[in-house]
Amino acid sequence: MSNVFSRACSWCIVFGGLGIVACASPSSPSAISSAEAVSSGLTAQSGGVTDATLMNAGWSCMDVGGGFTVCAQPGQDLPPVPFVPGGPPTYTLAAFLNHEFDHHVKFLRPDLFHDQKCVGGAPMERHPLVGYYHCAIPVRGN
Repeated sequence: MSNVFSRACSWCIVFGGLGIVACASPSSPSAISSAEAVSSGLTAQSGGVTDATLMNAGWSCMDVGGGFTVCAQPGQDLPPVPFVPGGPPTYTLAAFLNHEFDHHVKFLRPDLFHDQKCVGGAPMERHPLVGYYHCAIPVRGN
């Protein structure tokens, strides 16, 4: 439990977060189907998917400040701080603004970065604390 708390605190530092959002166990079948919809590319215009919905479906979510919450699907944790060589090649997190699904954030391990661009052509930037390159991926319809 202290390892989870340590990672969560690190993410608060990374994003200037205000607090940590705890995860709960699934509470209803609708929460699980909504979570599956997000992982398969559901757009924000479809409605009904919130950070709370995903937390109830077992996703790891954290308040990172400024009204933003990021969520990692079950089986994929949040990126560790500091960087761990040989960690997962990528992370894709769902980002929520004021509890509404807003965009995805993609992180790419630095040894796999070769000047790839973000969707739309913007450059990926190296995150100073996480060590991964990252960018926002807009959701269709936003």
